[in-house]
Amino acid sequence: MRTVRCSAAVATLAMSLLNLPIALDDGGNGIPAPAAWLISLLGAVGVVTAIALLRSAAWAAPAVLTVGALNLAGAVVALVRSWDGALIGLVLSAAGTGLALAYVMAGRSAKTPQAS
Repeated sequence: MRTVRCSAAVATLAMSLLNLPIALDDGGNGIPAPAAWLISLLGAVGVVTAIALLRSAAWAAPAVLTVGALNLAGAVVALVRSWDGALIGLVLSAAGTGLALAYVMAGRSAKTPQAS
């Protein structure tokens, strides 16, 4: 369980760090300024949620799952528009989202009483 939690946090942190500078330099992709600032904001939120997940905050797992899903949607848009880094974003976002989902589901099954 700890390995899944840490792996989800690392994937989220990596994707978030890649999102941070988009508002200042989008790599020539022509991302509109409001969207670029939202991507950078998502990066900052992702860093906070990844650190919270590493510290086992109660709210962190659903937040990492949400950040991962938003990053995954953005990666699909980037892939459709043929932006640089879209494939990296897709892989990292899918990994972070999948691992966060596995962590959330494992936590729920651990809390469910076993029938005897």
